Amino acid sequence: MPIAAPHEINTFLKQYRKLMFQPNKFHFQPRTFDGITNLGLNIPDAKQMIKNLRYFQYDRGPVPDYNGDGIDVWEFGQPFEGRLIYIKLKIDPIEGCKCLSFKESTGPFTLPY
Repeated sequence: MPIAAPHEINTFLKQYRKLMFQPNKFHFQPRTFDGITNLGLNIPDAKQMIKNLRYFQYDRGPVPDYNGDGIDVWEFGQPFEGRLIYIKLKIDPIEGCKCLSFKESTGPFTLPY
């Protein structure tokens, strides 16, 4: 699987951040709430961590979402209190930006940068 270049990752993150602060354009999937609270965080904390993501926290993407909607997902690894948080994001052209996963990582990360 090809690795996105830093400028591609930055472009995605810039678009995501632009949308995430518009009314009704940012959504945590309901399944993310347990992961957020298990990490001892609240929604504003998690949103701030997403806002602060940088290209060097990139793990993989863009890859098609397994749900088959044709929209790509991007995956990141964010260090937090000695743990690595797995964050999966996507931009839906209709619904805006979504956080599909936000939880402690259980799998290997490549973090190519």
